[in-house]
Amino acid sequence: MQIPIDERAIADNQVFQALDLNYPGLEQVKSHFEKGDLARAKRCLLQYFETRNQPHYFFDYRSLPLTPIETDENPYVFQSSLGLTGSLKEFCLYAGEKMAEDHIYVIPGKGRGEIPLGKDFETPLHFSFLKDKGKKFNNLNLFVRGTVFEYLYVLYHETGNRDVLSAFEDFLRFFLNTYPLVICNTDPDAARFQFEDDRDVMSAGFLTLSYTGLLYTRIPYEIDPDLAFEIIKRIWFIGIQYRRFDKDSYRPYNHHMWERGLVPFMLGTMFPEFPDFAPMKDIGAKVICQHVKDDFNEAGGYNEHSIAYWSGAALGEMLYRGIYLARVNHEALLDAESEKRLTASFQILAQIAPPQERYPSLGDNQGPEISPILMLGVKAFHHPACREVLDIRAGRLQTVQAAPLDYCSDQAGFVCGKSGYSPDANYFLMSAKNNCGYTGHNHMDMLSLFITLHGASIVEEPDSGLLYHKVRLGSPLRGYMYNMGSHNTILAFGNPIAPDAMYADSWGVYRPDSPVSAFISRPEGMFVEAFHQAYTFCRHNRSVLFSRKNGLIVRDSIDRGNRFPADHIQRWHLAKNVTVKELGERALLLSAGKVQVLCIWNRSVSLRIWKNTILCPEIIPDPNNLSTVIDLSFRGEKDETLDYESTALSTAFLDVTGRWTESLDLGELERRLFPLAESSDIEKAIRDFDRIAITNNIVK
Repeated sequence: MQIPIDERAIADNQVFQALDLNYPGLEQVKSHFEKGDLARAKRCLLQYFETRNQPHYFFDYRSLPLTPIETDENPYVFQSSLGLTGSLKEFCLYAGEKMAEDHIYVIPGKGRGEIPLGKDFETPLHFSFLKDKGKKFNNLNLFVRGTVFEYLYVLYHETGNRDVLSAFEDFLRFFLNTYPLVICNTDPDAARFQFEDDRDVMSAGFLTLSYTGLLYTRIPYEIDPDLAFEIIKRIWFIGIQYRRFDKDSYRPYNHHMWERGLVPFMLGTMFPEFPDFAPMKDIGAKVICQHVKDDFNEAGGYNEHSIAYWSGAALGEMLYRGIYLARVNHEALLDAESEKRLTASFQILAQIAPPQERYPSLGDNQGPEISPILMLGVKAFHHPACREVLDIRAGRLQTVQAAPLDYCSDQAGFVCGKSGYSPDANYFLMSAKNNCGYTGHNHMDMLSLFITLHGASIVEEPDSGLLYHKVRLGSPLRGYMYNMGSHNTILAFGNPIAPDAMYADSWGVYRPDSPVSAFISRPEGMFVEAFHQAYTFCRHNRSVLFSRKNGLIVRDSIDRGNRFPADHIQRWHLAKNVTVKELGERALLLSAGKVQVLCIWNRSVSLRIWKNTILCPEIIPDPNNLSTVIDLSFRGEKDETLDYESTALSTAFLDVTGRWTESLDLGELERRLFPLAESSDIEKAIRDFDRIAITNNIVK
């Protein structure tokens, strides 16, 4: 089979020659093509795609009358959902109007930027992989995925404005003329098809899906037929490139799963009219199953220890699309083991869902919106836990049966406790994962904590999303983003394990193990203890005693923590809207709107309340928008008679919303509270913590 290399050189008749003209429904196409009447053959081919009943796509808006496109129930079927914040419909309408009226490209994701392309498209986006790598973020990669096509078809179906059709035709001509795909690397292991005007194999697959989605709207059937035919031509040209990978060797990256598995499988499923696409179904399915079994462990955890890349990228943007298309078209895709692991993944995502709208920003990128992720589990697997958590978040259900309140697995990588799934719940999440290995989007965030009390985020990693999208490759801030200083964990002897510079270039880190050594879950609360030995000369142990009513106590101990005369730092990054009031030497009152949290610790520390100004102006232009960081520095006294020493600090975050009083006896509270964190009777400690009535009987 000879695979063409230049999109510009494809003749119309090559597309018809690639079709199985004996396929049911193509009789008129065959007749006109054999007569040499390409114009009528094109029209008949468009009519065929307008009316064919099989296969099924994610949506179908081909019929008249024109109807608005539902985008918000399941936004992950649209590429415009990348970086989703709020209503996808509102975003697409805004971005569509910007392109139709002013030729301005709105980058997917609210507030990510707008790029003018010029009145006559005279200032197009360009990016060279060879020349520009590391200089700036490659917005071209997103642009050539075809999200603008989605903006415009959503806008047209919403408004019925014929001017949008004209704008679509103008943009499509500009796009085809300015960004033709010319294959420069024809090897089976190619990661990029084209280096100038950088076109990687991944983005080409997304573009093919964008073209496919167009065929299930009214637009191709209401514009110039010759131009509409170009959409089909590009589907065939790009699609046939994926036959280059039939015998490509396996590589354990999610790019490979998409490029060598999902895209071929979906093309083979969606276009049975092209015989050369058919073998890609079986090849793609095998690659997908191998990736699921290699990338997802038995607990449902993902090698990329990043909530955004696990749920949003691997499951949302990638796997869900293949799973859904396989199911609605009765195609075989997942084997029993693959389905079991993916089902377990959605179970975790249901159980670690916080009260807010987004998951915590653990790992690269901002945490994704929760409801669209859980909807994937409902649509792909009819997942009961995902459905129940969605229902309780929407007020349709009072209690959740399929998703217990506590979750703990160092194989999956998460410890989570909560008081419930309601918007005013108490919640924490801890990062604890073994066998992470080298992956592109995890961080040195061993035992980092995210804390929500009374429904308000108190401790998080508030700058993760901005850092990920704005930081330059090789810059000191990139090292800071991946390293321990940007997380809510311990800096032993005041320093991370390695300097920030070690993580500044390229992607990912070899994240050391952080095993869970104890876990107890009871109706009143839970206890967990985990550790890591990544420093090699000491061990960090972290325990969390969680009361569903009151909050949590975090105890950090450093084995051999007296080796050097330097302080350890217990670091807490506060959410953007949290304010701080000092209460003497050993307590703070944290406020987030009406929510009040008492932060108190059990020993003398060096307290530092500060803002990280190195993020200005590159990441955060306005210093007033910097979040607050709290450092509690502590050390132990050297005892020459002991060979093995440990030093510890316990810090409590207590929900005092509606019950805070200045008359609280902090000394007495400390005396009663902190022995619970060191008790050998954990179950009693959980019960006693749950019974503490902070403002009722501990007053001066």
